Amino acid sequence: MGKSILILVLLMTTIYTGIMIRLGQRMLDLPDLVTENMIVKQAEGVSDYALRTAVRNSVSLGMQAGPDEVWYWTTRYNNFNVGNCVIDSICYEFASSADRYLARSYVRGDLMGKHIDYPAEIAFEFPLIEIVGTPNIYYLEFDQPQFNPSKNWCLAWDSTDWHNDGIPYPIYGQAGAGAIKTRPKGQGANGWKCASFEVDGGYIYNLGHSSMHVNTNFTIISFAKIRKGHPAATIVWMASDPYDGTTSFTGEDGVYHPGNNLRLKPSAAIYYENGNLNFTATNAMQVPVTVSTPFTPQGKWPHNKDQWIFMGITYNYGIVKGYVNGNLVGTNFQGFPFAVKTPAYGYSVGRRDLRGGTFSTSEYKYMFGLLDQIGMYDRTLSDSEMKAIYNQIINPADIHYIKD
Repeated sequence: MGKSILILVLLMTTIYTGIMIRLGQRMLDLPDLVTENMIVKQAEGVSDYALRTAVRNSVSLGMQAGPDEVWYWTTRYNNFNVGNCVIDSICYEFASSADRYLARSYVRGDLMGKHIDYPAEIAFEFPLIEIVGTPNIYYLEFDQPQFNPSKNWCLAWDSTDWHNDGIPYPIYGQAGAGAIKTRPKGQGANGWKCASFEVDGGYIYNLGHSSMHVNTNFTIISFAKIRKGHPAATIVWMASDPYDGTTSFTGEDGVYHPGNNLRLKPSAAIYYENGNLNFTATNAMQVPVTVSTPFTPQGKWPHNKDQWIFMGITYNYGIVKGYVNGNLVGTNFQGFPFAVKTPAYGYSVGRRDLRGGTFSTSEYKYMFGLLDQIGMYDRTLSDSEMKAIYNQIINPADIHYIKD
């Protein structure tokens, strides 16, 4: 019995000694574990900062990357210390377009003899439109609940500071009211609402404001679904002069009107006719400068499954460029540097503005289909900016993944 107890005591002593030795070793390792945990946490925080820097800097770098190309850029940091960590570099790879990229950051840390390498990456589509900005002369988004031309809430609100609101015609209570209707949330180009032009004779207009006097640089954007088989459709039309004298004269308002059928020569317009999309501006010599590109409307009523088509025009000291789905489709220049001032006579959406004379319905070129996101900038947007607007509205910014 005594021998058994002795063996048990020796066994317990051995186990206890082993536990104490192991515990002692763990206690000796504890500072290393704490140090390692501290440097890992620091590296994680610095890596997060590096990825945020990658997102922020990618906007300006993406502006330098041309559409439809792969472009590489590496930003190296010399001794960029944050705590006990260092950001070595951030490598960017822009693919397919200037707003889609992959960024890799490299962070290393050293603390009390412990070293860690902490690479991370992010695949991202950034909202370049936040840098481009939205149209600042007028911008008809058709999203507000009050836009309902079939009732007495009939204004199409302009979301710029100028409040150049659009007036639907015919308005509620008049014969033909309902030619323009509101499509509900989910059917617009941006996933919200849009305007539906359903009856010949409906359009949206603004009589004008001094904010629209932009004569050397401007941009107009729009999204449309044009009815299949429709021979002609006006997206947006800005008249160079509402009068149509065949000879020059000074009107009762004291304004000189050069005549020459200026109403048929828009200061700026986007319209479809004879199998072509046309992007037109009229220069100071009353010469229309037009970019045309073949186009076949594919819209099928009720247009729920139709593709939204982005259409845009830029004007830069006499140079006209046309864009379809963010891509440049043509450039034209007639040798005169300035446009007729984009007029205080306003805009017409869905119909040509041909006030003051007798014209047939076919000359107005009414729109059949859907329109959305129609707006005007007082500057010339670049190719990358036009592409970015299309991508952002049709494919909003998204983070594909973060790996760290």
